[in-house]
Amino acid sequence: TTLSVDTGDLTIIEGLAATGFITDATTNPLFVSQAGLSGDPRYQAFVEEAVAYAKSKCMSSTDEAVALAMDRLAVNLGKEITKLVKGYVSTEVDPRLSF
Repeated sequence: TTLSVDTGDLTIIEGLAATGFITDATTNPLFVSQAGLSGDPRYQAFVEEAVAYAKSKCMSSTDEAVALAMDRLAVNLGKEITKLVKGYVSTEVDPRLSF
């Protein structure tokens, strides 16, 4: 049996990946937000990098900086998931941006 996991919880992904049954993973904005707010040091590092990235781009408004930081946080989380899952990893985004 092979499974695709839909979560942003790296501990869960690590545990399932260790079984060898996970082929793919996906995450979405809700999971990204939950990870960012969890207080876990791994996720906190992703948040800090995302905020620093957005600030370095000299955004013209706070709203733009926050949106860019959230996008970067999703990328950071997805990148970390690729280290755990051998198959495809997808990160869902704002549906308005998918078309």
